Amino acid sequence: MLRWMRIQVMMAVALVWFSAGCEAPDGARDGDGATLIFARGSQEVSRKGVPQGPTEQITVEDPYYEHTKTFRAVELLPLLEEAYGMSSAELARQDFVLESIDGYAAPIPGERLTEPGAYLAFQDVEYSPNWEPIGPEQEDPAPLYLVWTGEHQNDTSAYPRPWQLRRIAIASPESSRELIAPLGLDEEHEAWDGYQLFQSLCVQCHAINRSGGRVGPELNLPMNVTEYREREQTLRFIQNAQAFRYSQMPPFEDLSQEQLASIWTYFEAMRDRKKEPQGEVNEGSGEATEAM
Repeated sequence: MLRWMRIQVMMAVALVWFSAGCEAPDGARDGDGATLIFARGSQEVSRKGVPQGPTEQITVEDPYYEHTKTFRAVELLPLLEEAYGMSSAELARQDFVLESIDGYAAPIPGERLTEPGAYLAFQDVEYSPNWEPIGPEQEDPAPLYLVWTGEHQNDTSAYPRPWQLRRIAIASPESSRELIAPLGLDEEHEAWDGYQLFQSLCVQCHAINRSGGRVGPELNLPMNVTEYREREQTLRFIQNAQAFRYSQMPPFEDLSQEQLASIWTYFEAMRDRKKEPQGEVNEGSGEATEAM
């Protein structure tokens, strides 16, 4: 079903493209490259063609492919500096969101995104002109795949590697926190533990108050997940969605019962904190394809 939906979307994009005089859509391929959008929140500030400037051939041990990969790529930092007109030191003080075509949205602090080792891969050398499929759904990573070359940068939770990358946005941590944090609760409240887990494991694919990813469903608006799903079944689903059905959602079998309980407590806390964002917040471009 997911693959069929993707085919339908690709056909629709192709029709729009050709009817508009072959103007490429956002994030579409342009030969062996793409157009990458740079934004502040919902406000677009620049578009850059990739590749642009010097290109390199890099070889990395890729944690998603689980073997060595060679790519043609461009260094990310010079693109960020040019797009935002900021120095690396200024960029390091920002917070960013990396958004993919399918709605995946990964937050990352600027001090990490500006580290040496961040590259935008625009060509899979071994498979060119195509790409080796990636991930559990065997997706096409094109047009852009963020890769890291440092040995310490293989931790995908600390150094996200979104494929089908289309947009990089400077985010406001204050506005995001206002939307998804259980504000007003004592700092020792269990909901804060669940919030930290949601931030590290879930926000890339799921949204709370429309802040977060769009691969999976929104979990607080218009109804909170605790208002239509039973507790024990939901926690079992979180722990291993594959046991219920074939799913994009990865298993979290390492989570303890205490950690799972804190996530549910966090959801309950957010039920009383529904809030529509004033503007677009990490909307991404995809729609939820996964039902909780």
